[in-house]
Amino acid sequence: MFEKIVEGFKRQPFLWATLICMLVITVLTPLTRRVPEPPPVLGEVPQFTLTNENNLPFGSKQLAGKAYVASFVFTRCKTFCPIIFQHLKSLQERIQIAKLPLTIVSFTVDPDHDTPEILKTQARTLAADPQTWTFLTSERSSMSKLVEGGFMLGMGEATMSDKMMDIAHAQKLVLVDANGKIRGFYDATSAGIDETFARAEAVAGESFF
Repeated sequence: MFEKIVEGFKRQPFLWATLICMLVITVLTPLTRRVPEPPPVLGEVPQFTLTNENNLPFGSKQLAGKAYVASFVFTRCKTFCPIIFQHLKSLQERIQIAKLPLTIVSFTVDPDHDTPEILKTQARTLAADPQTWTFLTSERSSMSKLVEGGFMLGMGEATMSDKMMDIAHAQKLVLVDANGKIRGFYDATSAGIDETFARAEAVAGESFF
């Protein structure tokens, strides 16, 4: 057997060298992958309690000791939100595959419409794992105060344009660490998901408290 391998190498040395290099790269890549440095603290999310898709209180108490990615969306959105939801679904899959201790929390910017029941339907449509992904609503005043004052992002009023309802809001993801500190703002795009996940790995690896 060994003699056949040696003979094959002699006949096609470049092919064998290429195969060996590919094997070495495949084995070593997971070992050499570098997790970026944890990002700096940019602010702190105030204590809050809202209502989740199961119509139960949910907020800072339930998130204590957990790093999470906050997103800001609404179910009636026909423009950017459907794309953002799909990116978040991709993030959920990556979290589960990596077994990363990270939660996704989607805050509706249309709380007058997005009741717990509607958010529950949205969660089912997205195959959201309740252990990984939570949807939150509340009275509009409470949500606006949290989004604008806590996460430092914009949240506008509902408007009509070309017979389509829209709400101006930041298309950003916010990475929050286990102490409730804001660690980064990232675009809710495919590239932004990549950066969010990489930064979240670094934050999840920190020691807290």
